[in-house]
Amino acid sequence: MELVEHIRITRVNAVKLLRRDSSIPIEGSLSIDVFFLIFSAAQSRNTETDVITLLHTSIYYIEHKPPSLAVSLYLKDFRTFDFEFQQLEQCQAVVASLQPLSRPVVHQLYAFNYMPRQKPSTCPDYSSWLYTLPEPWRVTTVNRDFKICDSYPEEVVVPRSVTDDMLKKIAVFRQSGRFPVLCYHHRKNEGALLRCGQPLRGSGQKYSADDIKLLNMCLTGKRRGQVLDVRSQSTAYHHTSKGGGTELPERYPQWKLVYGDMEAPTEIMTSLEKLMTVCSDHASSSNWCEKLDSTGWLGHVHKLMCAVQLVVRWIDGTDGTSVVVHGATGRDATLAVTSLAQLLLDPQNRTIEGFIRLIQREWLDAGYPFSSFHGSDRNTKERSPLFLLFLDAVWQITRQYPLSFEFNDMFLHKIFTHSHFSPYGTFLYDSLFERLINKLNERSYSLWSYLLEPKLKATLVNPYYSANNSVLSISADVFVMALWSWAYVRGSSSSEAPPPSPEHDVVSVLRETHQKLLDEQAQVRRELEKLQAKGREVLANIEAKCDQPTTEVKGDQPTTEVKGDQPTTEVKGDQPTTEVKGDQTTEVKGDQSTMEVKSDQPTMEVKGDQPTIEVKSDQPTIEVKGDQPTTEVKGDQPTTEVKSDQPPTEVKSGQPTTEVKGGQPTAEVKGGQPTTEVKGNQPAMEVKGDQPMV
Repeated sequence: MELVEHIRITRVNAVKLLRRDSSIPIEGSLSIDVFFLIFSAAQSRNTETDVITLLHTSIYYIEHKPPSLAVSLYLKDFRTFDFEFQQLEQCQAVVASLQPLSRPVVHQLYAFNYMPRQKPSTCPDYSSWLYTLPEPWRVTTVNRDFKICDSYPEEVVVPRSVTDDMLKKIAVFRQSGRFPVLCYHHRKNEGALLRCGQPLRGSGQKYSADDIKLLNMCLTGKRRGQVLDVRSQSTAYHHTSKGGGTELPERYPQWKLVYGDMEAPTEIMTSLEKLMTVCSDHASSSNWCEKLDSTGWLGHVHKLMCAVQLVVRWIDGTDGTSVVVHGATGRDATLAVTSLAQLLLDPQNRTIEGFIRLIQREWLDAGYPFSSFHGSDRNTKERSPLFLLFLDAVWQITRQYPLSFEFNDMFLHKIFTHSHFSPYGTFLYDSLFERLINKLNERSYSLWSYLLEPKLKATLVNPYYSANNSVLSISADVFVMALWSWAYVRGSSSSEAPPPSPEHDVVSVLRETHQKLLDEQAQVRRELEKLQAKGREVLANIEAKCDQPTTEVKGDQPTTEVKGDQPTTEVKGDQPTTEVKGDQTTEVKGDQSTMEVKSDQPTMEVKGDQPTIEVKSDQPTIEVKGDQPTTEVKGDQPTTEVKSDQPPTEVKSGQPTTEVKGGQPTAEVKGGQPTTEVKGNQPAMEVKGDQPMV
């Protein structure tokens, strides 16, 4: 039967929308088409209730008690809408139309008819194994064409020493053929996390030798492994009478069995329905907190987080314990525990794309039956809220580590709502096998492409995010738990997700401004580096032209003096040695020359048999005493004074003066020019004033 045949009435006018948080109703019209229920206010008030559009599949159940003219719609995302009609016939026609439209068969869903305005980009393959496999593990294709287990993917990771024939035998011993497979390997200490279905030992003592070998191959050294049965001990014993059960301790001596004490999915579902009722009455209830506590929902979150605590403590411990997790089918709370453990152990899963990959690998590909557990039939016993329980636990952890997660509350809430009703086909069907045979990828669009669109992704990012590469240690104390109000306390909001908080907008603006300033700073740095490189090149060219080496030879040893940025050579013995003091200094001791630079000019002093040069003042003064003439210049004319056997010459004011003492020359330079004083048999020159004196 086609969906359009279920529509008894297409439009009803003069319908009142009753808001539980307000005594003033909103009047408008109600329209019904194949996929949507649309309420349009008669008068626009520029609010979110002007137009309300609901997918029929978002309706969890409809409440109508004749002869009342009121109809209440309870949605799967905890929103509630109350409508009041003018006539009972109109009311009954709307209810009769919505009942079948809210529970269509899979091939009639809106996801197969949805056409986005802009085709989304190609979605990456998030099913592949994220890590490089360590040596003791391998990928097996024993499940090709889903011959062994139709809820597993075709490729899984198992110990390298386990043969495919052994896996086929083990699959017979485990519930639904779900033999133990690797879902996480802890590189820090080689700890391994595996999941599987319960062993089918029944009330007898059945066991599988190959199953025991497989688990023992997951251990390294003499370390003992841990088996976590997420059920309570009484529930596990109850399944024994049905052919299930747990691992026998005497058959698995290298493994220790621990129970997670989590309730059955049916009990968790009952708790969730109580929570929905309480949250729909939050505005009018005086003892609302007591009713909330009576639902027991936060108690289920607490037990889940306690189980995860154990797994993380075992795997991240110094011994690197390997852990096997299972419940009854391995498609229940098992997946919640293994995925939460990986969230705490691996920082990659705390990013937006990493979290998407985690859900794809640990929920969609691992066989969580979304269509059965999230179906629209309220009366079915197959409904299960374990995926919501998992998302709630993630939200609790983000409260404890608000900086360690790239995504925000809205991201989690969108995943929650789209897992129940969506124009995208990502969460349709119960296994990867069903999605492949129904060609889901060809007939629908991926939710991941939608969430990763840049414009939308910007609203899903946690503005306080700072990558934290450590393993997270959480508190599972019930006193640190809080109600996820964004998900549960919704009222009559027209939007599928709550708006971001004002703090989010402010921090987002600051983050964008900060990034813009960083980009500008990087650009300025690049321009500065270009200018500096150009300046160094110009300076090198100038120095190459202006700074040329000067070589002076006195006695038997050469001395080279270089001004500016050129090297200075100090000679000790027969080899030159360079010592720099100030700008440039060369000192030679013993029989070699010594050069000392003060201010910007070099000073050379020679001790022993070699000349010494000292630079002072800006002009040279030369004085000759002894057997050599001395010339002193004063004014603009030279004056010559001769002492001993040679006429002295004195030059003052601009002219050189040379003085000779004894038989050796001495050269003294004052200021920036050299002064040469010669003692003994060599001439000495001294320069005063602005001109050289000889």
